[in-house]
Amino acid sequence: MTAVPATPAERSASPLLYAAWVKRKDGRYLQFFPGVQGTQRVVTLPEGWLVDVTFTHVPQPHAVTVHGVTVPTLAVGARWLTLVPTQGHATLLVILHGETPVFAYADVCAATGIGEDGMPWLDDLYLDVQATLNADWTPGVPEIIDADELDTALHRGEITPEQHALAWVTAREVAAQLTCHANPLLHAVRAFVLGGGASG
Repeated sequence: MTAVPATPAERSASPLLYAAWVKRKDGRYLQFFPGVQGTQRVVTLPEGWLVDVTFTHVPQPHAVTVHGVTVPTLAVGARWLTLVPTQGHATLLVILHGETPVFAYADVCAATGIGEDGMPWLDDLYLDVQATLNADWTPGVPEIIDADELDTALHRGEITPEQHALAWVTAREVAAQLTCHANPLLHAVRAFVLGGGASG
């Protein structure tokens, strides 16, 4: 998800969520990566909003490494499916190459919602959980990352101690769900794809 500012009214809506500045991100991937082209749509599912992007032109491909395994993420033909739930404190990005899942990435967040333009957003709490995905959709060993960014945000007063604690509770819960093959967002994305959710 890409960064956009939260409004002052939204920051004042909840002492827990907006007692400090929170980084807002949304699903405008085609606008975020320079020079990329592709298709994008937002689909409403029972669990929340699904941003479905397929990249057709990528000037600068990217890859990530999880526990020593390098996975291409931003590449021609890659399909990014980001499920932003209506409730909860984590979103989930699943990356496919063709019909094969290769990578899962959870953004821990303070809140989620959808803008007037129909684009889902989240208020980022810095911690992320990533894992490779096997062809049968089972995750590899999950990894919690960006703890240094979370601590820096706390020290700078950009998040509250309550938000810091919430981030760790949520990240550990997501990691445990992935380890047990019990993450509800991953199951929902899998059901969407296998149920005929063709790319946009």
